Amino acid sequence: MATSVSSSLVPLLFFARISGLLAAALVIYWALVFKSSFLPQSTSQEDLVYAVLHPLLMVIGFILISGEAILVHRWLPGSRGFKKSVHLCLQGLALACGIFGIWTKFHGNDGIVANFFSLHSWMGLICISLFGAQLCTKTK
Repeated sequence: MATSVSSSLVPLLFFARISGLLAAALVIYWALVFKSSFLPQSTSQEDLVYAVLHPLLMVIGFILISGEAILVHRWLPGSRGFKKSVHLCLQGLALACGIFGIWTKFHGNDGIVANFFSLHSWMGLICISLFGAQLCTKTK
């Protein structure tokens, strides 16, 4: 019975993965074509790389890797404990991508305080904090 359920979910899993990869590809396209939306003033190439890494790592971490961690319970064969440990490892990797993505935003010349004047910044910090707190409660 489990085989028929998992085989009926194959198209849905395929669609979910293709959608996530498409989102990451669109972020890369956006970064390469519309560079001025990341850094309006002309600055160094290094600043542009750090500015592009922030949205890219957030999409890869919180959409692709975290989404795969959610789907792992459906497609991965093995025991429940094995699935839970793979899920935890993927969530940890997603958290690491998120933390590194935030670090890239703080790497600029503006400093840390200059990045906290928008609702986006505060919501992102709250989101990553709650994600990390959730991960800490899973290990117990």
